[in-house]
Amino acid sequence: MTGTDRLVLKDYPHHIMRKTRKGEPVFNNESDYRHCLNQIQILKKRYNVQLHAWALLPDRLHLVATASQHPDDLSTFMKAVSCRISLRRRSLYQQRSVWEARYRASPVEPGQWLLASMCYVERLPALEGLAASAYHYPHSSYRMRLGKHTPYWLDDAEEYARLGDCVEERAAAFKTYMRDGLDENEMELIRTALFRNRLTGSHRFVEEVREKFNILVLNRGPGRPRKRRDGDKR
Repeated sequence: MTGTDRLVLKDYPHHIMRKTRKGEPVFNNESDYRHCLNQIQILKKRYNVQLHAWALLPDRLHLVATASQHPDDLSTFMKAVSCRISLRRRSLYQQRSVWEARYRASPVEPGQWLLASMCYVERLPALEGLAASAYHYPHSSYRMRLGKHTPYWLDDAEEYARLGDCVEERAAAFKTYMRDGLDENEMELIRTALFRNRLTGSHRFVEEVREKFNILVLNRGPGRPRKRRDGDKR
């Protein structure tokens, strides 16, 4: 497949990005952020999408999500979210749509790469200088994960659920994961896979997709994120 073909796979999580043209801001104020998040919450239920992590940036949306029933539901969900944001801009501000023609999607290997993608999305605002830390950025799922925003409506993936026996234990374990961060090679693979609509994962994942779906997707990068241990440096 070419780098412009979007790949959406049944039964796998995906890192999704909806980006504006030329970095134009899509949100005018805090009310626009709240409206977007409300629509995401409503539409994920309507289209049977499980949402594992999210971040709303001034010029784009990042989501880690899985279609519960059919992979095409992800496309329908993203189209609906984009349309509702554009309708609000036109109705309230007489502003045209600023979205690129298509959203980008990268199927994510379950396991460590899924946790790495969630970490990437929730740390992204701090990495781009929008906040002092992930905790201080109000428009991502990280504060909800830590119990600072209620109600809790994230859909915990199996890998995340295994981090602890309750919401608090899982949040504490993921907080440590976030603190340790990802190394540059891991971040580069996640970025490249997303922008090129490739796979986020190991060479074994590439082979799994080829055997299961008869699709060959050539990736470049490390095999898998290293597991964090006490004392590890970023």
